[in-house]
Amino acid sequence: MNSEIVIKGAVGTERTLTYMLLPFQVPEHVGRIDVAYEYDAAISSSPEIIGGNVVDIGIFDPHGAAFMGEGFRGWSGSEQYDFFITTEQASSGYIAGPIQAGEWNVILGFYKVAEQGCHYQVTIKLQAAAESDAQVKTFRPRLPLRTTAMRQAHANGWYKGELHCHSLHSDGDSSVEAIVRAAGQLGLDFLAVTDHNNYSQQMDLNTVSTDLMLIPGYEVTTYQGHWNIWGDGRWIDFRITSEQEMVAAIQAAQAAGYLISCNHPRPYGPDWMYPAVEGYDCVEVWNGPWEFMNDSCLDFWETRLKQGKRLVAVGGSDCHHLRATRGVQFAHPTTFIHCEGEPSAAALLRELRAGHAFISCAPDGPQVRLTSGTAMMGDSIPRPDSRRVSIQIEALDAGDDVIEVCTAQGVAKSIPTAGDTLWTVDVEVGDSPYVRVQVRNRENKIAALTNPIYLDD
Repeated sequence: MNSEIVIKGAVGTERTLTYMLLPFQVPEHVGRIDVAYEYDAAISSSPEIIGGNVVDIGIFDPHGAAFMGEGFRGWSGSEQYDFFITTEQASSGYIAGPIQAGEWNVILGFYKVAEQGCHYQVTIKLQAAAESDAQVKTFRPRLPLRTTAMRQAHANGWYKGELHCHSLHSDGDSSVEAIVRAAGQLGLDFLAVTDHNNYSQQMDLNTVSTDLMLIPGYEVTTYQGHWNIWGDGRWIDFRITSEQEMVAAIQAAQAAGYLISCNHPRPYGPDWMYPAVEGYDCVEVWNGPWEFMNDSCLDFWETRLKQGKRLVAVGGSDCHHLRATRGVQFAHPTTFIHCEGEPSAAALLRELRAGHAFISCAPDGPQVRLTSGTAMMGDSIPRPDSRRVSIQIEALDAGDDVIEVCTAQGVAKSIPTAGDTLWTVDVEVGDSPYVRVQVRNRENKIAALTNPIYLDD
């Protein structure tokens, strides 16, 4: 009963940044599907490299392969040239479970197509099921958004962690277990492993023994911009080729209760290609080392703050290579979230949604906290008639860096630091919708930044 299916084809440049479904039939009593593919003129997926082909791959089962369909069973981008699915096991990035009879679909994503076009071949092998395969009716459970405390509450209410990194379940180099261990060694309190377009990593995370607060989520990696979703709702489609589809996908994520972040909106980020599309709650203003064009991410966020929008600033390393000794380093930057009472993954996401957070360059980097009376970053206060606001700034481990108080008009005040310090500062805010604080080091790089306190008229 074992069989093999070979699908060959070619596309031209008009198919760049589009997707193609390759349907095939799976008969009854199949227990394993193997897929291998190849294509000509293959090059790196790095955005700045051109002149060849990059073809991504994934698969859907009979529950549906249409946009936002229910049959998603995995995606590996261009990282793997073959994968398998059985009832009990699957390649990284793919979901083991029932092998249903009916129409399955391999999906190809043509990220780059050379001028001469792209020829591809997909080989699918079907293997007969063992008697035990028929007994598998369900899938492994995903990591839930836990509401129970996983560790003792911190007296100061602050928790630090990594919101954006990748594992072997997409294009990372490490298992989720290794990433959890690394987070513990750095003293992190929470962790989100956000692999590209899939949640198979959440099934592994659900079995890891740790007191870290594990936040489920993944990176919706479209050809028109990337966005993180944190939560445990339904799968959200990444196959977006129009502004209308981007709107529909974001609305589906909102309906599923996700906290949504527009990721690294900068050249080669890729940039956010549909500037009119909103609906995200956060902006990843800091992705990897500051010098990696994060000024562009900060400008993207501040442009919207100046328009009166209230978007939460978040940071994440986007680490793919846990063992790397240079370049992108895990948990650099680190996001700090304030959470009163018993901490949990759900509580942290709730407080992050409220903007009760700041970003530092590292787990042991400078910390900066902003308040005005009883209001903290993320909160709002009435605009005084005087157009002047009294704020309190607490800086820890800032060394001899400089504190910059920022409004829509730019840097309103610069204050040299001298170790751990607490200041009360009177700031002219005028008609600015916000006031925020950042730490700049001697190399003129941002070393920490807060979310704003907003001003209500």
